[in-house]
Amino acid sequence: MLLRSTFAAVLALGLVESGSGQTSSVTQDGRYWTQTANGSISAQPMTHLRVIATGNITVNGNPGDRVAYTLKRRIRAVSAQEAERQLRGFEVRSSTKGEWIYLTVTSPSSKIMSADLTVAVPRWMHEMQVESYDGNVTAADFDGQLEVNTAGGNVDLDRIKQSIVAKTGGGNITIGRVAGPVKCYSGGGNVRADSIGGECWLETGGGDLSVNEANGTVHVFTRSGGNIKVGRSMGAVYAQTAGGLIEIGQAAGLVDAQNSGGSIQVNRANGVQCQSIAGAIRLRNVDGPLRASTSVGSIIADLLSGHRIEESILSTKAGDITVLIPSNIPMTVMARNQTPGAGRIVSDFPEIRVHQIAGALPAIAEGSLNGGGPVFTIAVNAGTIYLRKK
Repeated sequence: MLLRSTFAAVLALGLVESGSGQTSSVTQDGRYWTQTANGSISAQPMTHLRVIATGNITVNGNPGDRVAYTLKRRIRAVSAQEAERQLRGFEVRSSTKGEWIYLTVTSPSSKIMSADLTVAVPRWMHEMQVESYDGNVTAADFDGQLEVNTAGGNVDLDRIKQSIVAKTGGGNITIGRVAGPVKCYSGGGNVRADSIGGECWLETGGGDLSVNEANGTVHVFTRSGGNIKVGRSMGAVYAQTAGGLIEIGQAAGLVDAQNSGGSIQVNRANGVQCQSIAGAIRLRNVDGPLRASTSVGSIIADLLSGHRIEESILSTKAGDITVLIPSNIPMTVMARNQTPGAGRIVSDFPEIRVHQIAGALPAIAEGSLNGGGPVFTIAVNAGTIYLRKK
């Protein structure tokens, strides 16, 4: 509906003119008849391009100054004459207004089986918008801003030098190398990004999300369940899933992870705020403030040697908590285990005194390491607390 209303608006303004080009004869390909149209339009002095089509769209940047297209359409018909008749009016139209070039594919017949539009654009253009009513969109080698919208197809984007905004009603989104920030949304597919030069927002209604590296803060959200994986972020990471594994390799800032039904693993972070309703939490090489809680599952926190810990809290209602503590970190430990009849706190540190009366609740441990420091609170309702020397 978005594409049709956009084209209708262009028609109402009287902007659409048939683009100059050539159309081939209809040829038979198995059960289908195919026809190809080619054309081009000068991009000077325009700096913005909008492409609107039904079907698959492929856009590639080039060093020239013309927008060139090839449209291949395929249809079922009883004869070449019938195919030509049905394809009449199925064409590419071009127009200009201000700084914008509009390239629109019109389709008067609902019997078109498929259409593939390939466009070569000057890579130096400032902005490009690509919209497909029901097909896949592929774009690469573009120096400007890029916006992509498809009702349900896949999106594949690579080697873009500025920002990206990409939306699909239910397909997968794959991002290669992008020099600027990225915003992506899929109604139900996977979203994957290799290298992002700025901050990014990746969201799906139900699929996996992954970012290999980002030179900025990472926001990743999957609403109906799916795995999340972030390799490296030069900023903070905000992750949320309704069910699946959250795995963060390295973050220069805070990791804020929320999981309604799965585990959380953080391998390096400057501060952690994690919550899992049903899943284990694993924190390795972490410093700064730590906040981690799980309703069902164990917690392991491996503190980074030589880095200061800020005030922190680890808690679980059902599971063990293990803290690996380097010998050179100043901190004050306060641990509390309320396991009915069997609460245990096991400590490798003589400075941390365990107070436990057989059959009484709770078991408590308190003590200061290296002269004391920020308070590190540990709470277990059913399980064992282990305070280990790293």
